[in-house]
Amino acid sequence: MNTTTLLFEVPGPRGRRRNRLFEMVSWTILAGVTYIVMRTLDKNGAFDAAAWSPFGQWGVWRQLGLGLLNNVRAAVVGMLLSMILGCFLGWGLLSKRKLVRYPCRVFTDVFNGIPVLLLLFFTSLALPSWGLSLPDFWFLVITLSLYSTAVVGDLVRAGVQALPRGESEAAAALGFSGFQSMWLILLPQALRMMSPALVSQMVIVFKGTTLAFVLGGYFDLLRAATVLGAYYSRSLLQAQGIAAIAFMLINIALSQLASAIDRREKQRYGVQAVTLEGNVLQASAD
Repeated sequence: MNTTTLLFEVPGPRGRRRNRLFEMVSWTILAGVTYIVMRTLDKNGAFDAAAWSPFGQWGVWRQLGLGLLNNVRAAVVGMLLSMILGCFLGWGLLSKRKLVRYPCRVFTDVFNGIPVLLLLFFTSLALPSWGLSLPDFWFLVITLSLYSTAVVGDLVRAGVQALPRGESEAAAALGFSGFQSMWLILLPQALRMMSPALVSQMVIVFKGTTLAFVLGGYFDLLRAATVLGAYYSRSLLQAQGIAAIAFMLINIALSQLASAIDRREKQRYGVQAVTLEGNVLQASAD
């Protein structure tokens, strides 16, 4: 059954006319706001050639590219750590032993609930006071990994629970131990179902790397744009705009990848991938 028909009825002729009217009003308001913003920027010289002239230099693009590369590096390392630790956390969340399951649940709830910025402040201030002095890169990676591990762990739990019970029963009948059943049969299938949600989590982690700006010692893309804006005072807005476009393009590409994986899973197996919306985990089959 189409999901759309479950949410609301198909509008009739009057409803369609009302929807078209709302669309026209919305587009008119959007066009008006866009015009006001562009006119204001033009009055302030945002489109003057002098403001864009620094971007004709190779060194400016090199600095922006270096900052973006540092964002990608932190996101990749953080996501890899999250994947490894999240698999173990998900296994713990599925454990029948309360001594294992309860601490895993506490870890998941705590690091899912703490704002990432607050967690970053905690790791960057608390860890050095405990004698663990690290570069800002690792404070950022540790923070993103703690948060993302909690999310991935819950996804692993939901992915395994979404599998038919016959999978684990067949593994037990073939003589697989609980560990072998999880790592050789259940987890690979769960990871395949979770792949769109994991890519979406990668988007969140990548956007989270911009929090490195508050550390002050990590040269990320936002820091690079700010430094260029300080050196070329008329080009601060332009540099920030280029940084925003770079983030947007990468996130759109990752979102498209997640959608493509989701479509492929539905075409190949007829199963909707496990998704994470807010704090609600959903796993369903057509």
